[in-house]
Amino acid sequence: MPIFEFRCNGCSRKFATLVGMTADGSDIVCPHCGAQEATKLISRFRQGRTEEDRLDDLADRLEQYGEPESPTKMREMMREMGKAVDEDMSDDMEEMFEADIAGELDDEL
Repeated sequence: MPIFEFRCNGCSRKFATLVGMTADGSDIVCPHCGAQEATKLISRFRQGRTEEDRLDDLADRLEQYGEPESPTKMREMMREMGKAVDEDMSDDMEEMFEADIAGELDDEL
């Protein structure tokens, strides 16, 4: 099913929704105010990026920023890296950060 964008005629907010190919659009309900009248919008085309493109972009940004100044920045960076490769590493990384803070990790890592 394709995703279409609409503008609510009641509250004027923009929203996206899945719509069946044969649906006439009359049953579209605004998720913000519940109005049943919306105008279909023309969406911009967005090209998906490959995993390699996402990693290259992330590597370029890391090169510019250098070493993160705080554990919070490091966590944010690791979460972003996980998203770039479509893997959720946040739980594993959180355990490593906590172990490092507690002094339980070897310096060789």
